[in-house]
Amino acid sequence: MPKFTIDGKELEVAPGTTVIQAATEAGIDIPHFCWHPDLPVDGNCRMCLVEVEKAPKLQIACNTLVSEGMVVHTQSPKAAEAHRTTLEMLLINHPIDCPVCDQAGECYLQDQYMDHGLHDSKVEIEHKVRKRKVANLGPIMLDAERCVLCSRCLRFEREVTGTNLLEFKNRGNVTEITTFDGGPITHEYAGNLADVCPVGALLSHDFRFKMRVWFLEQTESVCGGCSTGCNAWVDTRDGEVQRIRPRRNVEVNKSWICDPGRMLYKQFHVPERISGARARRGANWEGVALEAALDELHAKLQEAGAATAFLASPQASNEDLFAWKALCESVGGKLDFRVGNPQDRLHERIDAVLQRADRNPNTQGCIDLGLGRDGVDAILAACRSGAVKALVLQGPELLRAAEAQDALAKVPFVAVMATHEEPALAAAHLVLPAALWVEQDGTYTNYQRRVQRAKKAVPPPGDAKPRFELALGLLRRRGHALAAAVSARDLFTTLAKSVPGYANLDYKALGFGGRALATAPGAAAASAPAGA
Repeated sequence: MPKFTIDGKELEVAPGTTVIQAATEAGIDIPHFCWHPDLPVDGNCRMCLVEVEKAPKLQIACNTLVSEGMVVHTQSPKAAEAHRTTLEMLLINHPIDCPVCDQAGECYLQDQYMDHGLHDSKVEIEHKVRKRKVANLGPIMLDAERCVLCSRCLRFEREVTGTNLLEFKNRGNVTEITTFDGGPITHEYAGNLADVCPVGALLSHDFRFKMRVWFLEQTESVCGGCSTGCNAWVDTRDGEVQRIRPRRNVEVNKSWICDPGRMLYKQFHVPERISGARARRGANWEGVALEAALDELHAKLQEAGAATAFLASPQASNEDLFAWKALCESVGGKLDFRVGNPQDRLHERIDAVLQRADRNPNTQGCIDLGLGRDGVDAILAACRSGAVKALVLQGPELLRAAEAQDALAKVPFVAVMATHEEPALAAAHLVLPAALWVEQDGTYTNYQRRVQRAKKAVPPPGDAKPRFELALGLLRRRGHALAAAVSARDLFTTLAKSVPGYANLDYKALGFGGRALATAPGAAAASAPAGA
């Protein structure tokens, strides 16, 4: 473990650590453009030059390994002058687009000029080099004049997606990036190109001209798109989600997220959202108050007793599932979650980067909490035979299954928690409005058995509530002890005491990076994280 000194601080780091990595871990900012923690070193921008004692000239921090006794100065007069002159060179031909550029507010050029520039340019130039201003690359818009040729996008295409769709063309001051054949970006990770671009050269077509980033509030969350459980930032303004971005977690998704996950924000604020409870009265639907709907469901559960069947949803959080299981056990009856057998696809990749065939965020949580108990086929058989008098669904998955329609028609009472209107809900007798994953606090267990926390980013619409609150409302009517819980944190504390493998976990211990549990006996080996 070599020891070295940087800006007067003595640090001990692992062998093979570069100066910029060590500085980042120590909270010391070294300006840079081309370096990215999850991409190979390129060393072409020369912005991260630092002074190393006894070295004959300045060194690039991104590709200089720490050695025993090394003394580094990041803000010495020589280093500071190098930072200023490098910025000056980059700004010679850079367009003055800041007022109309979507990168304003999170642009490396802006930030580093304010921190390390503030210079009066000594370079006189009559005409800036002109390049393509608006090149449509499908999900990405390219402005070649703003590009600082850091090559981050090229390395992402080469090392992460393996698609190699971008390349440099021309030489000298007319060098620019382009797709190989001039066509669009065609893979499902294009949004990451806008994320890795340090300036406004590559912008998301979806977010372009939509919002100034300084109006946005960011919330730590976990993507609900599949069993990978990518860590994400949910950016909101005035109670509405404006975009989803990757949040770095080296063990799960590194710095990436897929485009389908990124586009999930479009599901949140749409007319199809269910904001109130309703009950079917004969051939018609009648809107009812949420408390009245819970009273009606409680009465049906009392009446049916053990002739009730419960189906959990792998879309739900661990807290939702825990409260749901307690409700089932207090009533009696059958319990399962495996509609469509998502557990069989839990570890199945559909690409070489992040996406998995199981499109649920918490199938592993359902397994860990023991919700795969009686079998969906057995529940459907009991429905067909008339043995089930009340069927309570935590999500509409079973209502969508063609093979279940004849069984559902035999059940006198079907209640479902749902987030969006869909034709399948016509098979239910009572619909309860449920919150989405960005509208509640909770935890999710991904395919690696990593328990990860997501924070509430926006309020749910109307009377919609997290599924655990709906379950707690029913448990309260049944006089159950768990009904004393008032938050997701309370439920998780109780869950951790009773679920094998979750002992000693709480929200503080999880943080926002999550905690990996021991691999379950007989579980399939987890694949390596993205880009490995």
